Amino acid sequence: MILPPPADVEAQLAAARREGDLDAYLGLLAGEELFVPIRRADAESILEDRAETFPNVYYETRGDEFLQVFTRGALPDLGSDVVFMSGALDWAVDGVGRHERVVFNRGTRGEWRLPGATLQPWLDAHLDDVTPLEEQVERLITAPYGHLEGPIAHALACGAHLAVLNAAPWNLLDARYHDYVAEVRGLRDWWGVPDPPAWRATMADLIGDGYALTPGNLVLMLRLRFAAEYGPRNGEFDPLTWAEVVSRWCAENDAEDQADELRDTVRRVSRYEQRFRADGLLDAEGFVTTALSWDVGRAVNIARWGLAAGYCDALTAELMVLEAGSLARRYHQSWADLSAGYLMGRVLHSRDEEFGEWYPAAVRVHHQLLQDPGSPWVNLDFGSLSEESDA
Repeated sequence: MILPPPADVEAQLAAARREGDLDAYLGLLAGEELFVPIRRADAESILEDRAETFPNVYYETRGDEFLQVFTRGALPDLGSDVVFMSGALDWAVDGVGRHERVVFNRGTRGEWRLPGATLQPWLDAHLDDVTPLEEQVERLITAPYGHLEGPIAHALACGAHLAVLNAAPWNLLDARYHDYVAEVRGLRDWWGVPDPPAWRATMADLIGDGYALTPGNLVLMLRLRFAAEYGPRNGEFDPLTWAEVVSRWCAENDAEDQADELRDTVRRVSRYEQRFRADGLLDAEGFVTTALSWDVGRAVNIARWGLAAGYCDALTAELMVLEAGSLARRYHQSWADLSAGYLMGRVLHSRDEEFGEWYPAAVRVHHQLLQDPGSPWVNLDFGSLSEESDA
């Protein structure tokens, strides 16, 4: 099924420009992540903490010079030597003097050239209307220039949790539409991925030959095996019986050294599922089938970020995303099933056993993705690709 028409801020900017409505134009920009071009060499200096500031790549025409600012969908290809950094409107035009000029979305129907003497008074009067980048979160964004249907769109939708949480388009797989410095830093600082070899190793650990069954996925797998024999809602199938099944498996597979950890994982999963039912992540008698989607969701996004950071080429990123989508369809029955598994994997990943500050936002994203009319989970049939491949 084709998604509803996605929000297109570039079209809205073009309409405001056509009508000469400066307040509407700048008001739209005030709520967006905006991008400025810099030289790749300067970006590397920033990443190595050798530069406090950076020179923008200005647009020069007929002796005039303009600071360039773009919305994501208007980003041009300025060559391999130029990358982008992003921030809110006040950041993007910070330091622009009264007699300096800015060109927004150069080369598009929404292009508008404005002097600092116009921009700064507007910002002073509307500073509260500017949404800081750290507050631009929990947004379901479907890029009209991204993948809207087919296998790649379906696979990218398997990583929608993180995309929505970070207010990034869920359906993009293109190196151009990113803050290069932010993506390199994020991979390095949050995911321990500083270079291409580490990126390849991480992808192998998540969805490739290096994958190792986690305690969470092992106990969930054993429960499914038990449920197949006795029925998933059999009165005997309680956490105590589940723990006994795990102990028996450990004894039969020379894994007694894992028994305590696995029984503790049974206890944790049982407690987390109670919370999931209370929060509407599972129905009253529902349970999580696998937490593999936690690995799948991370793999989709790390593939996207790796492409943006230059750690792989476009074909490799696409193949990785497709593999993640294939795994998701193989082991999950629906988008709701995938989402509950993703959240179970996330909470099991935490070592303190508590639902952290991230959890309420993740619950909201879960419900948004399952209910919003513009969501890929509402519009893309989870099982349709599997059915086609079996035909």
